[in-house]
Amino acid sequence: MMTKMIDPKNLGMAAAAGLSAAVLMNGCGGRTAPVAPKPPEIQVTSVNAEKMDVPDLRRYPGNTEAVQQATLEARVEGFLEQRLFEEGTSVKAGQTLFVIEQPPFEADVLQAQGQLRSAEAAFDFARSEYTRNEPLVASGAISAQNFDKYRSNLESAAAQVQVAEASLMNARINLGYTEVTAPFAGRIGRRLVDVGNLVGPGMNENLAVLVDLDPMRVVFQPAGTELPDFLAVWPSTKVGVTVTVQGLRSAMTFEGDVDLVDNEAAVDSSTFIARASFPNTDLKLVPGLFAEIEVDLGKMKNQIVVPVEAIQSEPQQAFVWTVKDSELVRANVTLGPQWKELRVVTGLEPGIPVVVEGNPYLLKSGTKVRSKTLSLAAWQKEVADQKTAKAKKTKGGKHPGQSHVAKHGIEPTAATGHEGSSK
Repeated sequence: MMTKMIDPKNLGMAAAAGLSAAVLMNGCGGRTAPVAPKPPEIQVTSVNAEKMDVPDLRRYPGNTEAVQQATLEARVEGFLEQRLFEEGTSVKAGQTLFVIEQPPFEADVLQAQGQLRSAEAAFDFARSEYTRNEPLVASGAISAQNFDKYRSNLESAAAQVQVAEASLMNARINLGYTEVTAPFAGRIGRRLVDVGNLVGPGMNENLAVLVDLDPMRVVFQPAGTELPDFLAVWPSTKVGVTVTVQGLRSAMTFEGDVDLVDNEAAVDSSTFIARASFPNTDLKLVPGLFAEIEVDLGKMKNQIVVPVEAIQSEPQQAFVWTVKDSELVRANVTLGPQWKELRVVTGLEPGIPVVVEGNPYLLKSGTKVRSKTLSLAAWQKEVADQKTAKAKKTKGGKHPGQSHVAKHGIEPTAATGHEGSSK
């Protein structure tokens, strides 16, 4: 019987391999290396993006402006003698508001009247001379050269009458300027000059400011890129606006219509001036107030909308988190108008679920999520029910707790399209 011989070299390699395996087994306690646990899924609520027709409501800042505004000025020089109004009250058209000393101007009228009478007398004499000598030229009693002198004197006297009439007219105009009257009905502000001061062109010429408060106007400046949208509907159709002026206690809201879309855009800002007018029958508004203007440009057909809570933003880009195969996927969007807590966006397809609730610090691309997906109508009902419930809880002066939506919703501050509004 033959015995198989073992190569000493192979024996050494086998022993070394066995020793290494033993060391590894001892170092691991006889167990395999542990596998890192999978991160837990995070809970989110998502709402399906939907396509619908929405009002094209656009919101802008603006300032109120009077339809008519006039600075009352002293057009002649003299001492201010009378102020015939109470500051801040309403005045009628043609009402006398200030009186400047009149005697110097009355004297100018009398002087101009005397000059006119003198000129008329000279004209009558020249006309008589002309009439008396006209037949003598035909008979040869006087020369044609001498008769031309009478004709010249008559024409010169007629011109002097016109000069005197103009002087009298000017004197009467200046006398009329001593009474400063209201050019239209409105509210007059504070006096700018006191009685007794010397007023006139170049010195204390501004006396007061008169404004017509009803109707009122508001001026705003949309971006130049929006000009085609405005001109598509105005002036062929009426474009309604809602003007809101915030007060310390409450906001005042007025309804009006666009009455001007300017015919040029500013080169430096690429904006154009638009204006609307609205009734101010109770005279609560004055010119120069900051206002928020919401312009209704009609309907936007087949727009993709998502809840405003879904919108997140970076300095240059707005985006939403979508859910695909239980994972988060970022989708960049362009923002459109906002309406009833919904925001028009481009860059999404209808039916894609977008996250509206979830811890914003855990929302990252590829994160596994467990999503509660709602229709848009169901989400709106849920939000409305939450608001109603919280309103009942806060009745009696208790401070409302922050809702889950408010905690995790992110304000849509980035605007890569025109800014919208809610209504």
